[in-house]
Amino acid sequence: MEKKVALLVVYNHRYDKNIPIIEKLYKNRFSHVYQLMPFYDGDHENVIPVYDSSHYFQNYIAQAYTHLKKEGFTHFFIVADDMILNPRINENNLWEEMGIDTNDCYISRISIIQERKNFWTHSPKAMKYKVKQKGVEVENILPSREEAEKIFAKHHLPTTKVPIRRFIPKSWHIFYKFVLKQMPFPLKMDYPLVGGYSDIFLLTQKEMPKFCQYCGAFAATKLFVEIAIPTSLYLTAETVKLDKDVKLKRGDIWLTQIKKLENNYDRNLHKLLLAYPKNQLFIHPVKLSRWKYDSI
Repeated sequence: MEKKVALLVVYNHRYDKNIPIIEKLYKNRFSHVYQLMPFYDGDHENVIPVYDSSHYFQNYIAQAYTHLKKEGFTHFFIVADDMILNPRINENNLWEEMGIDTNDCYISRISIIQERKNFWTHSPKAMKYKVKQKGVEVENILPSREEAEKIFAKHHLPTTKVPIRRFIPKSWHIFYKFVLKQMPFPLKMDYPLVGGYSDIFLLTQKEMPKFCQYCGAFAATKLFVEIAIPTSLYLTAETVKLDKDVKLKRGDIWLTQIKKLENNYDRNLHKLLLAYPKNQLFIHPVKLSRWKYDSI
């Protein structure tokens, strides 16, 4: 099958200065690069303006797809604007490098709320979420609860009650801020939901129409993006690959690791790309505004 990949680079916030950097990073590896930027009103042809809160950026994908659905793309590869993909990866070798089939969908990892070993601050949002809300009608857009439960069962995802211990963090401050302030909430979700790392994912054209429709519905009902995207993906896709299924390792970094990365490469993108870890799929986050990029 001949493949035509759309690389969608998603911004959480408007930052026009990063547009040329993203272009330099990917233009020689992907023929079709689109940057999705909130409230953009500039004149770059491949920057698509999108409109919503960054807390619901699943809607950015849904809105962008309306511009792209007639372009004949077979795959949609979505990455964050502060993510640096392995420079070996391009539109032709993506599947070989990752070790997945061209019919597979991919998301980095998921967070099964019923099974988490540590507290997740977004769990109470999932518990309080309801499909039926005033002013928005999505009950007939999303699968029914019964249908969604059957789909989750096929993916071996639970729809059972969440044990109360999942809502007890070690910190009293976190417990007060993210649990007590959200109470009361039930221990069984009103609708089957799963969380996950949503800064990189891959879909085929087959999934995109329904996936985007569900993303739009979840945005309209204010479901947090790191619940909305994985849930929409599992409700849509036949096969979902995770980090554990691909050859390259994930590269999410936090706090002191971010500072260490910047120091190791002198905040120089050219140096980072030249010495990029061969076994990593991505590095995230890399705040481009803090890095030099003239020589990339």
